[in-house]
Amino acid sequence: MNQSPKIVGISGGSGSGKTMFAEKLKKEFGEKRITIINQDSYYKDLSHMSFNERCKQNFDHPNAIDFDLFLLHIKELIVGKKIDMPIYDLSRHLRSNDMITIKPSLVIVLDGTLLFTQSQLNDIMDIKIFLDVPDDLRLSYRIKRDTKERGRTVESIMNQYVNTVRPMYDQFIYPSKNSADIILDNTQNDHGSFLLIKNEINKILN
Repeated sequence: MNQSPKIVGISGGSGSGKTMFAEKLKKEFGEKRITIINQDSYYKDLSHMSFNERCKQNFDHPNAIDFDLFLLHIKELIVGKKIDMPIYDLSRHLRSNDMITIKPSLVIVLDGTLLFTQSQLNDIMDIKIFLDVPDDLRLSYRIKRDTKERGRTVESIMNQYVNTVRPMYDQFIYPSKNSADIILDNTQNDHGSFLLIKNEINKILN
Protein backbone atom coordinates (compact mmCIF):
# COMPACT_ATOMS: atom_id res chain seq x y z
CA MET A 1 0.00 0.00 0.00
CA ASN A 2 1.24 3.47 -0.93
CA GLN A 3 -0.93 5.32 1.59
CA SER A 4 -2.02 4.85 5.16
CA PRO A 5 -5.49 3.38 5.66
CA LYS A 6 -8.37 5.76 6.25
CA ILE A 7 -10.40 5.00 9.36
CA VAL A 8 -14.21 5.27 9.25
CA GLY A 9 -16.15 4.78 12.47
CA ILE A 10 -19.82 3.74 12.43
CA SER A 11 -21.58 3.91 15.79
CA GLY A 12 -25.09 4.01 17.22
CA GLY A 13 -27.24 1.95 19.54
CA SER A 14 -27.54 -1.82 19.38
CA GLY A 15 -29.85 -2.67 16.49
CA SER A 16 -29.35 0.61 14.62
CA GLY A 17 -28.01 -1.09 11.48
CA LYS A 18 -24.28 -0.41 11.90
CA THR A 19 -23.11 -3.80 10.68
CA MET A 20 -25.47 -3.82 7.69
CA PHE A 21 -24.25 -0.33 6.75
CA ALA A 22 -20.61 -1.43 7.05
CA GLU A 23 -21.21 -4.55 4.96
CA LYS A 24 -22.95 -2.47 2.31
CA LEU A 25 -19.89 -0.21 2.08
CA LYS A 26 -17.65 -3.27 1.79
CA LYS A 27 -19.77 -4.63 -1.04
CA GLU A 28 -19.71 -1.26 -2.80
CA PHE A 29 -15.95 -0.66 -2.58
CA GLY A 30 -14.81 -4.28 -2.66
CA GLU A 31 -13.20 -6.59 -0.11
CA LYS A 32 -9.68 -5.59 -1.15
CA ARG A 33 -10.34 -1.92 -0.42
CA ILE A 34 -12.39 -2.13 2.80
CA THR A 35 -11.81 -4.09 6.00
CA ILE A 36 -14.39 -4.17 8.80
CA ILE A 37 -13.28 -4.35 12.43
CA ASN A 38 -16.16 -5.05 14.80
CA GLN A 39 -16.01 -3.84 18.39
CA ASP A 40 -17.76 -7.04 19.52
CA SER A 41 -14.66 -9.06 18.63
CA TYR A 42 -12.88 -7.29 21.49
CA TYR A 43 -15.06 -8.22 24.44
CA LYS A 44 -12.80 -9.03 27.37
CA ASP A 45 -12.02 -12.68 28.03
CA LEU A 46 -14.35 -14.08 30.72
CA SER A 47 -13.17 -17.68 30.66
CA HIS A 48 -12.40 -17.50 34.39
CA MET A 49 -16.15 -17.19 35.09
CA SER A 50 -18.91 -19.78 34.94
CA PHE A 51 -21.48 -19.46 32.15
CA ASN A 52 -24.12 -18.18 34.62
CA GLU A 53 -21.69 -15.55 35.90
CA ARG A 54 -20.81 -14.49 32.36
CA CYS A 55 -24.49 -14.06 31.50
CA LYS A 56 -24.89 -11.59 34.34
CA GLN A 57 -22.16 -9.23 33.11
CA ASN A 58 -22.90 -5.78 31.74
CA PHE A 59 -21.77 -6.13 28.13
CA ASP A 60 -22.99 -2.66 27.22
CA HIS A 61 -20.58 -0.72 29.43
CA PRO A 62 -17.29 0.55 27.94
CA ASN A 63 -15.40 -1.51 30.53
CA ALA A 64 -16.65 -4.71 28.85
CA ILE A 65 -14.48 -3.99 25.81
CA ASP A 66 -10.71 -4.44 25.63
CA PHE A 67 -10.22 -1.01 24.09
CA ASP A 68 -6.47 -1.11 24.78
CA LEU A 69 -6.08 -4.04 22.39
CA PHE A 70 -8.62 -2.56 19.98
CA LEU A 71 -6.71 0.72 19.76
CA LEU A 72 -3.36 -1.06 19.47
CA HIS A 73 -4.63 -3.14 16.55
CA ILE A 74 -6.02 -0.13 14.69
CA LYS A 75 -2.74 1.72 15.11
CA GLU A 76 -0.85 -1.30 13.79
CA LEU A 77 -3.08 -1.44 10.72
CA ILE A 78 -2.51 2.27 10.12
CA VAL A 79 1.27 1.76 9.94
CA GLY A 80 0.88 -1.19 7.59
CA LYS A 81 1.12 -4.13 9.96
CA LYS A 82 -1.25 -7.08 9.98
CA ILE A 83 -3.07 -8.07 13.16
CA ASP A 84 -4.51 -11.21 14.74
CA MET A 85 -8.06 -10.19 15.60
CA PRO A 86 -9.84 -12.11 18.40
CA ILE A 87 -12.88 -14.24 17.66
CA TYR A 88 -15.63 -13.88 20.24
CA ASP A 89 -18.46 -16.36 20.76
CA LEU A 90 -21.44 -14.17 21.66
CA SER A 91 -23.64 -17.13 22.55
CA ARG A 92 -21.22 -18.36 25.24
CA HIS A 93 -19.54 -15.02 26.09
CA LEU A 94 -16.08 -16.47 25.46
CA ARG A 95 -13.07 -15.69 23.33
CA SER A 96 -12.09 -18.44 20.94
CA ASN A 97 -8.58 -19.86 20.94
CA ASP A 98 -8.48 -19.06 17.22
CA MET A 99 -7.92 -15.64 15.68
CA ILE A 100 -8.39 -14.00 12.29
CA THR A 101 -5.39 -12.45 10.56
CA ILE A 102 -6.31 -9.03 9.16
CA LYS A 103 -4.17 -7.13 6.67
CA PRO A 104 -4.33 -3.35 6.13
CA SER A 105 -6.59 -2.03 3.39
CA LEU A 106 -7.35 1.40 1.94
CA VAL A 107 -10.32 1.89 4.27
CA ILE A 108 -10.82 0.34 7.70
CA VAL A 109 -14.41 0.55 8.93
CA LEU A 110 -14.86 0.34 12.70
CA ASP A 111 -18.27 -0.92 13.75
CA GLY A 112 -19.40 -0.59 17.37
CA THR A 113 -21.79 0.94 19.86
CA LEU A 114 -19.15 2.46 22.12
CA LEU A 115 -16.52 3.64 19.63
CA PHE A 116 -17.09 7.35 20.17
CA THR A 117 -16.80 7.05 23.96
CA GLN A 118 -13.04 6.56 23.48
CA SER A 119 -11.14 9.80 22.92
CA GLN A 120 -8.01 8.10 21.55
CA LEU A 121 -10.09 6.23 18.99
CA ASN A 122 -11.89 9.44 18.04
CA ASP A 123 -8.53 11.07 17.38
CA ILE A 124 -7.50 8.54 14.74
CA MET A 125 -10.81 8.28 12.84
CA ASP A 126 -11.06 10.19 9.57
CA ILE A 127 -14.88 10.07 9.53
CA LYS A 128 -17.22 9.37 12.44
CA ILE A 129 -20.80 8.38 11.56
CA PHE A 130 -23.61 7.97 14.08
CA LEU A 131 -26.81 6.13 13.16
CA ASP A 132 -29.57 7.79 15.17
CA VAL A 133 -32.42 5.26 15.03
CA PRO A 134 -35.56 5.31 17.25
CA ASP A 135 -35.62 3.04 20.28
CA ASP A 136 -38.52 0.84 19.14
CA LEU A 137 -36.86 0.02 15.83
CA ARG A 138 -33.54 -0.81 17.48
CA LEU A 139 -35.23 -3.13 19.97
CA SER A 140 -37.25 -4.87 17.25
CA TYR A 141 -34.13 -5.57 15.21
CA ARG A 142 -32.20 -6.74 18.26
CA ILE A 143 -34.92 -9.28 19.10
CA LYS A 144 -34.94 -10.65 15.55
CA ARG A 145 -31.15 -10.87 15.41
CA ASP A 146 -30.50 -12.38 18.83
CA THR A 147 -33.23 -15.02 18.63
CA LYS A 148 -32.10 -16.11 15.17
CA GLU A 149 -28.31 -15.72 15.31
CA ARG A 150 -27.48 -16.09 19.00
CA GLY A 151 -30.05 -18.62 20.19
CA ARG A 152 -31.50 -16.36 22.86
CA THR A 153 -35.04 -16.15 24.19
CA VAL A 154 -37.16 -13.03 23.89
CA GLU A 155 -37.39 -12.91 27.69
CA SER A 156 -33.61 -12.85 28.13
CA ILE A 157 -33.26 -10.20 25.44
CA MET A 158 -35.86 -7.98 27.08
CA ASN A 159 -34.32 -8.41 30.53
CA GLN A 160 -30.91 -7.40 29.23
CA TYR A 161 -32.39 -4.51 27.29
CA VAL A 162 -34.16 -3.08 30.32
CA ASN A 163 -31.30 -3.67 32.77
CA THR A 164 -28.24 -2.69 30.74
CA VAL A 165 -28.76 -2.02 27.02
CA ARG A 166 -31.09 0.98 27.30
CA PRO A 167 -29.48 2.49 30.44
CA MET A 168 -26.00 2.26 28.86
CA TYR A 169 -27.35 3.75 25.63
CA ASP A 170 -28.68 6.73 27.57
CA GLN A 171 -25.51 7.09 29.65
CA PHE A 172 -22.78 6.49 27.08
CA ILE A 173 -23.85 5.88 23.50
CA TYR A 174 -26.39 8.62 22.81
CA PRO A 175 -24.16 11.37 24.30
CA SER A 176 -21.24 10.08 22.21
CA LYS A 177 -23.02 11.16 19.02
CA ASN A 178 -21.73 14.66 19.80
CA SER A 179 -18.33 13.38 18.65
CA ALA A 180 -19.69 12.32 15.26
CA ASP A 181 -18.95 14.17 12.03
CA ILE A 182 -22.16 12.90 10.43
CA ILE A 183 -25.42 11.92 12.18
CA LEU A 184 -27.85 9.89 10.09
CA ASP A 185 -31.47 8.95 10.64
CA ASN A 186 -31.19 5.62 8.86
CA THR A 187 -34.96 5.06 8.91
CA GLN A 188 -36.04 7.74 6.45
CA ASN A 189 -33.67 7.69 3.47
CA ASP A 190 -31.38 4.71 3.56
CA HIS A 191 -30.24 5.13 -0.05
CA GLY A 192 -29.52 8.82 0.41
CA SER A 193 -27.57 8.16 3.60
CA PHE A 194 -25.49 5.50 1.88
CA LEU A 195 -24.67 7.79 -1.04
CA LEU A 196 -23.61 10.52 1.39
CA ILE A 197 -21.16 8.20 3.16
CA LYS A 198 -19.95 6.73 -0.14
CA ASN A 199 -19.12 10.24 -1.36
CA GLU A 200 -17.32 11.09 1.90
CA ILE A 201 -15.17 7.97 1.62
CA ASN A 202 -14.35 8.78 -1.99
CA LYS A 203 -13.19 12.24 -0.85
CA ILE A 204 -10.70 10.85 1.67
CA LEU A 205 -9.44 8.27 -0.83
CA ASN A 206 -8.76 10.85 -3.55
